Amino acid sequence: MKINRLSITGFGPYRTTQIIDFDAYADDGLFLISGKTGAGKSSILDAIAFALYDSVPRYDGTKSRLRSDHCAPGDETRVELEFTIGDTRYRVARSPEYEVPKKRGAGMTMQKSAAQLDVLDGADWAGIASRPVDVANELAEIVGLKKEQFLQVILLAQNRFQQFLLASSRDREAVLRSLFGTARFADYEDAVAERRRELEKQLAAARAQAEQLIADAAHLAEGQAPETGAIEWLEERVFELGARMASAISEASAADLVRDAAEAKHAEATELRRRQQRRADAEDRSAELDEAEPTISERRSELEIAESVERVWPYIVSAHTARSAGEAARASLETAVESHVAAGGSAEAGADELDAVADSLSGRLALLHEVLEQESRLAALTEAEADAGQRRQAADAAIAEREQRLEALPAEITAVHDELTAARVEAARVDGTETDVERLLSARAAAERADGIEDSRDLARKAEAQRVRENTEASARLQRMLDERLAGHAAELAADLRDGEPCAVCGSTQHPSPAEHTGDPVSEADIETARDALADREQAKADAARAVSALEAKLAEQRAIAGERSVEQIDSELEPARKRLAVAQHEASRVGDLEKRHTTLLEERDAGDAERETLRAERDAQLAAEKEAHTEVARIRRAVDEQRGDEASVADAVQSATRQREAAVALASALRTRDDRDRSAAQAEKSLAESLAEHHFADEASAEAARRSAPDRERLRDSIRSHDDARAAVRAILAEPELAELPVEQPDTDATAAAVAEARQVRDEARRVRDTIAERHTQLVRTVTTVKQRLADSAAANAEFEIVQNLSKTLAGDGPNTRKMRLEGFVLAAELERIVEAANARLRTMTGGRYSLEHDDSVQYRNVKSGLGLAIFDQHTGVARATHSLSGGETFLASLALALGLAEVVTARSGGITLDTLFIDEGFGSLDADTLEVAMSTLDSLRAGGRTVGLISHVEGMKEQIPAKLRIRIADGGWSEIQQGT
Repeated sequence: MKINRLSITGFGPYRTTQIIDFDAYADDGLFLISGKTGAGKSSILDAIAFALYDSVPRYDGTKSRLRSDHCAPGDETRVELEFTIGDTRYRVARSPEYEVPKKRGAGMTMQKSAAQLDVLDGADWAGIASRPVDVANELAEIVGLKKEQFLQVILLAQNRFQQFLLASSRDREAVLRSLFGTARFADYEDAVAERRRELEKQLAAARAQAEQLIADAAHLAEGQAPETGAIEWLEERVFELGARMASAISEASAADLVRDAAEAKHAEATELRRRQQRRADAEDRSAELDEAEPTISERRSELEIAESVERVWPYIVSAHTARSAGEAARASLETAVESHVAAGGSAEAGADELDAVADSLSGRLALLHEVLEQESRLAALTEAEADAGQRRQAADAAIAEREQRLEALPAEITAVHDELTAARVEAARVDGTETDVERLLSARAAAERADGIEDSRDLARKAEAQRVRENTEASARLQRMLDERLAGHAAELAADLRDGEPCAVCGSTQHPSPAEHTGDPVSEADIETARDALADREQAKADAARAVSALEAKLAEQRAIAGERSVEQIDSELEPARKRLAVAQHEASRVGDLEKRHTTLLEERDAGDAERETLRAERDAQLAAEKEAHTEVARIRRAVDEQRGDEASVADAVQSATRQREAAVALASALRTRDDRDRSAAQAEKSLAESLAEHHFADEASAEAARRSAPDRERLRDSIRSHDDARAAVRAILAEPELAELPVEQPDTDATAAAVAEARQVRDEARRVRDTIAERHTQLVRTVTTVKQRLADSAAANAEFEIVQNLSKTLAGDGPNTRKMRLEGFVLAAELERIVEAANARLRTMTGGRYSLEHDDSVQYRNVKSGLGLAIFDQHTGVARATHSLSGGETFLASLALALGLAEVVTARSGGITLDTLFIDEGFGSLDADTLEVAMSTLDSLRAGGRTVGLISHVEGMKEQIPAKLRIRIADGGWSEIQQGT
């Protein structure tokens, strides 16, 4: 990976856009980033980390200080980074969340964070992602390094690489886990432990279920299972219950045969009695039908005549309808004649003459409607004429007002400009006063936290003293129990002595004076419980000591932040600072309004003449509109007077002509309708006469008299049909073979039914006994089988539990694991060995072969999990010692070698990523001249293969040795600027 170009705007100490071309240092390979303390050297590395990971290592994941304090409200904050992976060049741009002025109204609003990722395609940039979450996902795939890995192999932030050398095993484990992604091994340990717990629960549940099943089986066998040999006892009960079940099955089968015979005899008697009753019922029904035959014949004749009427009836209805229509047409004709005469027409006019009159009136109405439409516009035109006159007068008044305002503007612009200048001077003090207040607030919060931590520290000390006392008491208790256990051994041996049997100690068969317990005996279980209690107390004591140490460290940290001042001392400085800030903020809040006011007045002055000309044009336009509306009103009034004739208005003329035309049209239609209805009536009368003759009716009245309604006809049909169906059914029943030659005497079905009931009762009781015994036998067999299976499963599960339990302890660094190394620690230890091997290749060179790192995987103090220790081997003494014993310069060299070794291993694990750019931030000030020369030689070797190395340092000797430089200076306004060159 190679860093090519960086652009910083409104970020950290940089207000204006600063551009760094790292490719310019490719030939030198080594360049120095220099500048005063606080100028912004480390902010360059912050910007690279922010662009790639939306995070800054110095701020522990927070982004509250990324935006430059020098930025004005409208300034932009943005970082843009170009880098190359392989042969592909990428560009990522990112902005944090920060406040910007509202687009409408006063005040500020929060602008959301933004990101954009592009790839260079030929000479143009092509977009890849434009949302922060999508950019992060794409960069994770492209870069191939997590943030922690990037900070260890490319951005060696200020003193960060020394932390890995001097860290505890636990802290070193956390760093290595994030770099090599070994959390899955810890997950595997948890999964195996969880499996052990599951198997333990399953075994306990299986034992409880087996005991319950044995108790259930004993209940079914109507007995009590013995404590030993329960399965054999249950199997004997199964055989006994099986014999009883076979006997019950035989008895139930015999009862079934008796019941079947009784039911067959009862069914035979019942069937004979049913046939005898069926034949008697059919004979009675046949006699009833013979009596009803005359009535049915009369109904047949009545129905035949009624159906003939229905065929004639449509002609009768048509004749009635035609007569009524003719009468209605003549009445309508009389009404139409009256309306036509009332409208001024002639009563003797024919239909064709009336059509001609209607056509003439339609032409007259078309002309009148056109004039009527023009007349309807008069009110609007009159109103438009008046409105145009009012607008003309208003424009004259506005012209006079605008000319007066233009004369007053110059003086008002001068006054606002003076007020704005004064407010800007005061607002320039906001940044400085805000910094003072924030610094004092941070110190005050730290002082308050220090007070709370001090109270917690005192309580923790008391708790530690209590844990020490409890640990002492537990130790003394264990010692007493060991003494009592030793003293009680003779009494335990004496308890097993029997007269005539030899003593296990002396062999004598006589025991004249056996020892006795003087108090409650102490068992091995009691001793083990006491040991466990002592171990718990020791752990509690150690935890309490760590808690006190942690609180003391926090207390020292907070007191340092507070500057060793109390809350009261800080408050005495804070109140005046707040007042100064309030005044500056008040004036700053007025600047925007005053700027807008000043701009508005200038714009009003510039636009004044144009507005005045616009108003004059508006006045002239309204005058022309007023004249045009007046002319149109006069023309329409002349046309109306010409067309209304003798009527009061054009609308009255339209109404009169419309009434005349409608009357002529209605009369012509009535004449034609009367003629059509008369012809239809004559045809209907002729058709009726022909139909009456065809169906043998003398006249219309005789047909109406013989007509029956549809429900009456249907009732006649149902009556005839029912009679015919009943006659056919009776004949079919009497013709059935089973009703022929039946005996006269009826069988006794009550006696056969009683015999069936008795046989069923006996059969049911036999079946109940059989089913009860069979159910008990089935449940007993099933339960015994289940118990056997559960016991077999428990044996297999217990074997698996033993294996999983040993595996779980081994993976957790307990039990058979004598090295006390967890699985993840073992994996990380292997990685650490590779890191140490790579680091020593440089450390031996840098220290002239004196020092080399050693990986320490021995068991730590108090059996703490081992595997990730580091020591430094000194060839001068031949002894390995702690890394903390190194001097400042030695620590820097060892840390640098370890960081470079770590970079090599991490790179290999990340798919062989090439590291073309490396940054190291500070740490060189602790080196003497010779050691600095060694470090520079090592860093100079990193340039091999085209790598570029950037160093941040204040050391003057390095400035002389490194010609390529990136200088950072502080401008007069307080913000920083970057100068690139040699």
